[in-house]
Amino acid sequence: MNKQFDPALCRVRLATEQDTDDLIAIARGIWGGSDYLPRMLAMWLSEPYFFVCEYQGKVIACIKLSLFPDHVLWFEGLRVHKAYQGKGVGTLLNREMIRFAAGLKEKDPQLSFEFCTYYQNVESLHVTQKLGFKKVHGFYVIDRHGLKRQSEPKIITDYDMSIFSQYPAYIPCGWQTFHNSPAALSFIKKRAVVFETSQARYLAGGITERCITLLSPPPTDLLSELPYFQYFYAPLKHYGMIVPTHYRRYLPKLKAAGFKFWDKETKPVENMVVLKVGS
Repeated sequence: MNKQFDPALCRVRLATEQDTDDLIAIARGIWGGSDYLPRMLAMWLSEPYFFVCEYQGKVIACIKLSLFPDHVLWFEGLRVHKAYQGKGVGTLLNREMIRFAAGLKEKDPQLSFEFCTYYQNVESLHVTQKLGFKKVHGFYVIDRHGLKRQSEPKIITDYDMSIFSQYPAYIPCGWQTFHNSPAALSFIKKRAVVFETSQARYLAGGITERCITLLSPPPTDLLSELPYFQYFYAPLKHYGMIVPTHYRRYLPKLKAAGFKFWDKETKPVENMVVLKVGS
């Protein structure tokens, strides 16, 4: 890498299949090489609004915009090659995307810009808040080591939006969220599975990072539910659960079943935050 990095030489453009090798190289430096980006490339390359930042003939960063129901433009997948982190590339990409999104908003004045991130993603939060993003919602995300045992739950396909009554504003589907509106139903069904046990119903959601979402308060015998959760994660050794903040009183019960916050917070914290610009 040229030590005299010049951001003025960066070119932001739509991604192409020829960028695949560079994008996979970026992913190798994210989360110890376990980034979901390689799994998403085929889909994102086939959809609108997948952008890259090219520098001296090499792709060094990327970001994805997706149209969601209820006039939402979703920002996701911001990645910067580890050799170029801390040099303003993420800021450059975000600014270019805001500029591009403003053009879409001219065609749809109701359009809002939204994204979701971890509450300690300090750099991303700093950059996006300077661009006008504000926190509008939050959830608890807790983690648990997996089991060897699996039990197959009953899959529910004939459901409507009433099943999400515990999420009147935002419905979490992995690390994406949808407004609770009728238009969201088809999106959720493409990205999640609703299943039930003898005690309760849950959502296993997310196309980038799957999480179990509680659709009702945790049942009395929560430990017996764990093999049903594991069914969606084998052979993964751990999985996440998304909990609405009004279920805070159930966190001790979830802790007793082996769930915990990632960073051993001393008190509950909304570690999954939704940010928004626009109406």
